[in-house]
Formats: sequence, C-alpha cells, structure tokens
Amino acid sequence: MAGRLIRTVILVLMSAGLAAAANVELKLSTPLEATLKDNFCLHVSPDGESDIIICLNAGAPLTLVARMKDKGTLEGEEGHWYRAEVMGGAEGWVFSTYLDIKPVGEGDATVAGSDCE
Repeated sequence: MAGRLIRTVILVLMSAGLAAAANVELKLSTPLEATLKDNFCLHVSPDGESDIIICLNAGAPLTLVARMKDKGTLEGEEGHWYRAEVMGGAEGWVFSTYLDIKPVGEGDATVAGSDCE
C-alpha cells in the first residue's frame, strides 16, 4: 500500500515538472533584424543565469531566429527571450527588453506554428 502511494506521488510530481517545463522554443518563420538598445551578453540558454557566450555593445546588429513561447522576467522586466545570431557566427539568447526590433510589414514575420501575441 505504501509503495503504491509513493509511486502515485512520484508520478504527480513528475507531471507537474513536465507542465512547468512547457515553455518551448518557437522558430520564427522569417528572421527579424534587430539592434541592441544597451550593452548585453548573449547567453547559452534563455536564462540570465546561464553561461555567457559573448558580450556585445549597444547598437550591435542581430538576426533573431527564434523566441521562447512564454514570457519571462529579467531584472524586473517582462519580455521574451530570443535566439539571435551575430556577425562572425556567434549564436545565443538575448532578452527582448534589450532589443530594438526592426519593424516588418504585417504578415512578413510570424512564429512558426503559433498564434503570435
């Protein structure tokens, strides 16, 4: 009886963990051009605590190729994490509040497989 209860508790905890991990990367159907508003370091993963790949100065051009489905928070600001490429081949994650995204015509850029907010 105790074994069955433990297995049930473990399954419930595992299910809760999977639900929390549902934030997925969405590839942009059309890459977006952007520049940094301020100095920022590209991260290995969409998390301000993850390892840094490279630090860039304000005004650096970026090509945004994907974003996380759900919004996150960095330094008290809410936004999305974008996977970005920079000249020279570096690729990493940057937070949207640091980006000046070049406007595109309506319908030119969407998130593949989603209803973009």
